[in-house]
Amino acid sequence: MQAPAAGNVPGSRQGGVTWTDPNGNLWLFGGYGYDSSGTAGYLNDLWEFKPSTNQWTWIGGSSKVPQAQGGQAGVYGTLGAPAAANVPGARSGAAGWADKTGNLWLYGGDGFDASGTQGTLNDLWEFNPSTGEWTWMGGNSLVPGLYEGQPGVYGTIGQPATGNLPGDRTGAAAWIDKSGNSWLFGGDGEDSTHNSGVFNDLWE
Repeated sequence: MQAPAAGNVPGSRQGGVTWTDPNGNLWLFGGYGYDSSGTAGYLNDLWEFKPSTNQWTWIGGSSKVPQAQGGQAGVYGTLGAPAAANVPGARSGAAGWADKTGNLWLYGGDGFDASGTQGTLNDLWEFNPSTGEWTWMGGNSLVPGLYEGQPGVYGTIGQPATGNLPGDRTGAAAWIDKSGNSWLFGGDGEDSTHNSGVFNDLWE
């Protein structure tokens, strides 16, 4: 992590996730682009931009990809337990939203699991800006194989259940409602039978 400075700037990228916190600061995570050495790959760097100072701060994640077209593996730690070492793997096309308390949420995307295998992800993460720590909140830490993803577990429509889980996906839409519930719609991934396609499923 660096201090804010006028010379700090994230590398060029596409497919990153963005948030706005309650203080009006802007946040950016990952995407496919260029690291600090100019190597192209999947990124897992987290940045904060403060409009009041017009400066970027590199908050966490790696400043380099392991090799061209590659990306850093995720460090998941223990499900539901925040830790300083936790960090989502590099990815592009993830969904994101900020909750009412200012915590940042990240879901899925095309990227790298805990073993460094590339696939489409269905992991759910929370970042707490006050502690600077990530928490793995749900989903899978591993993909079944190279360029593969986890199928969804849909259960009964309209009925919450512990076993329900959206499948892997990239490019989904996400938002939070007035009651603080998170919503997820669509994206490109795998359905409940492991078939790939573009979804129109809605999750809360």
